[in-house]
Amino acid sequence: MSHDQTATTDARLVRARIVVISVGFALVGAASGDIFDRAEWTLVVAPLFAAVVALPLVGRPALARLAGAIFSVLLAVTVTVNVASGTSGDILRAFSSGVQGLLSTDWPSPPLPELLGSVAAALATLCALSAEIVTRRRFHLLGLLPLLVAYFGVVALSAPHGVTWIWLIGIAAVSITFALLRNDGTLGERIVLLRGERRLIPLLIAATVLVVLIAVPVSLDVRADPRRNDPAQQTAPLLDPIEATLALRSLDPPRELHVVTPAGTDGLPLRWRTAALTSYDGRRWSPSLTLRPIGSTLGPANEPTIDADVSFLDDNLTLVPLAGPPVVVDAAVETDSDRTVVRLAERPSPGDVIGVVTNAPATSSDAVDVGAAARLVDESTSGFTQLAEGLAGDGTRLEQLSRLETTLREDFVLDSDVQGGGLEQALIDRFLRDTQRGTQEQFATSFVLLARSLGIEARVATGFVAGGDSQTVVGPAGEAVVLSSADAEVWPEIQLGDGSWLAYDPVPDDEADDGAPPPPEPQVQTPAAPQPPIAPPPETESDTSDDDVVADTASEGAFSTALTFAIRGGVALAVVLLPVLIAAGAIIGAKHLRRRRRRRAPDPVERIRGAWASATDALVDAGLDIGRSTTNSEIAITGAPVVPDAATQLRRLATLSSSATFGTPRHPDVLAQDALSCLGSVEGSVLSMRTRWQRLRWRLSLRSLRPATRSPVTE
Repeated sequence: MSHDQTATTDARLVRARIVVISVGFALVGAASGDIFDRAEWTLVVAPLFAAVVALPLVGRPALARLAGAIFSVLLAVTVTVNVASGTSGDILRAFSSGVQGLLSTDWPSPPLPELLGSVAAALATLCALSAEIVTRRRFHLLGLLPLLVAYFGVVALSAPHGVTWIWLIGIAAVSITFALLRNDGTLGERIVLLRGERRLIPLLIAATVLVVLIAVPVSLDVRADPRRNDPAQQTAPLLDPIEATLALRSLDPPRELHVVTPAGTDGLPLRWRTAALTSYDGRRWSPSLTLRPIGSTLGPANEPTIDADVSFLDDNLTLVPLAGPPVVVDAAVETDSDRTVVRLAERPSPGDVIGVVTNAPATSSDAVDVGAAARLVDESTSGFTQLAEGLAGDGTRLEQLSRLETTLREDFVLDSDVQGGGLEQALIDRFLRDTQRGTQEQFATSFVLLARSLGIEARVATGFVAGGDSQTVVGPAGEAVVLSSADAEVWPEIQLGDGSWLAYDPVPDDEADDGAPPPPEPQVQTPAAPQPPIAPPPETESDTSDDDVVADTASEGAFSTALTFAIRGGVALAVVLLPVLIAAGAIIGAKHLRRRRRRRAPDPVERIRGAWASATDALVDAGLDIGRSTTNSEIAITGAPVVPDAATQLRRLATLSSSATFGTPRHPDVLAQDALSCLGSVEGSVLSMRTRWQRLRWRLSLRSLRPATRSPVTE
């Protein structure tokens, strides 16, 4: 503050103006809770740090005031992050990526420490700026500008919550009070002048109208919320839910994974979905969903709702099981626009409990009221239309679906070990038309494709059916539901006219026990199969003339001389390269022996784990760094960019290895063959992505052999 300002300005008046402006920022901090759809008292306190530090520094040198402002901002962010159980890294991210996180996440923003720190940093910084401006005598109302900027930003980030009138009226009152405390004279003089102020009411009305006119358009800024499906800003990889379901079901002995406890006395549904898949490419149901962070509110509540606590008993589980469309998940999650998958943003610890509120799942009575949703029959399903009409018969769509479900349950055979149990469209066609014997996922896929061929919207879902009894809708009142690996199932769902999804169960209750072998596979062209006759190559006429013979004879001497020099040079080069070739042969031989020993292990479980170890060796030689405590699923996720053509096989191989390591899978011989096939695809993808020189470097890499860089995966 300059000398002339000190002479004409009362320090008490300046401090009073700082106190008034800090009250306004405290109101803005309270309104900031709308960004996260919850009250955050730390945001109310954050700007007050700047005001408290600025009060004793009135009249001090500018450098001291600047240092005090910086200190107050850092203090506000540190306190906010620590109260939110953050770390020092979250404090740094609050000034960097936290801002981007606020702009890219759905509303409400997840209450992550770095996001809260970013809001606290903005409020404290703007409050410190206002505190500096109000000390300047010539800037009367300019100190309100940072306050208005802060409020407009909060309104924009709080959309669709919009303007909260209680905060707006409070900020307007603070602005009028600040305007009346003109920085001229002493505090006592200003109080005397205010006693006779006649423009107070008109000024109050004008300020309120101005704030409303400015704030309302800002509140209409586009920001994602549970009622909007705006394009996502980032994607996150998702493991194949069907493959994960098969891996869980193969665990022996079964393991408890979740305990769902009702918050009230009503009974809980026994079917809990973890994922729903709509994209089928003729080979598999694609899990390539677009996931992004979001707050705890995921969608609107439509009575009746189900309120329960879901406990996670395994830290490898990240998908949240839900009984119906999600409403609230009391944790930081990532989800897609259709809410078909809800995944925890951070890996849970065994015993963690998360509160969930979902809408009740659709029932058969709901289907009667609203009917089934229509879908255009495309080329991928039109080939099944005639078959579906024959199985479903005539009647309404719901009657046709009921006949399809009954026919598949009663006339088809469930056999988890059937030959040709994949999801390729040719195998599904063979299952429906010829064998009528298939796996659970084939039953679900067939039902969906048949429904789609009839013009009905359908999808495949994965999750758990408690006790394996999919015909039971609700469990005992007030009792918890235990979800184990044996309860993992795949089932079809039909979309109803109101947008909800109704589950069907076309799978027979019991496995086949007659041991009848499936019909033989059609003969394919193999070296052992009869081959068609091959025509002999046509004879070529010799065009060699006598002139050519003479020319060859004349050049024979020169050729012999050149050949002699070439042989000598080759011998010298061989002598130089011989040690290099021996070393290269030793490296390739050592890797070959390791892989051969793994592939020929007598125990099929060891062959599965050996295939995964060979795959991680291939990734390490390709340049991937694997931490000592990295899990199989994390290796598959980080290694997918290295083998983009075999990312699915890599995830499948990781799932098989985890199943073999932590349980006793059924039919290990079949799984071992599958693991070796996945390994071949992974290594083939590594080779296809590289030039010849890069392939040689990959084969000769020592990274998988050196203790410092080799994969931590043991055999």
